[in-house]
Amino acid sequence: MAGFEVFIFIALGATLLMVIASIVLQKSMPEKKKQYLRFGFLGLLILSLGIFIFSFYIGGWQGIGYGFMAISILVGTLLGGLINVVTDFMRRSKLINKQE
Repeated sequence: MAGFEVFIFIALGATLLMVIASIVLQKSMPEKKKQYLRFGFLGLLILSLGIFIFSFYIGGWQGIGYGFMAISILVGTLLGGLINVVTDFMRRSKLINKQE
């Protein structure tokens, strides 16, 4: 499976993009964090879907490569969104426990 690691790096890059954007937005503008993250999340999902659909028009091995790239972006985006939701939930539960 030589060469497949590039797809893993793409997924990790998309995940890191979501997580780092969440951290930076939390520090700089916490009141608009959800709005900007939602925009970034939807943008990456639309990009992934567009590349996936485009891969059918290319065909052949190149189309399969673009399809794998789209799936890698999708996995990375979903994983980054999941990490963001879990950390927000844990952050809120800590704030609720401190107030009690």
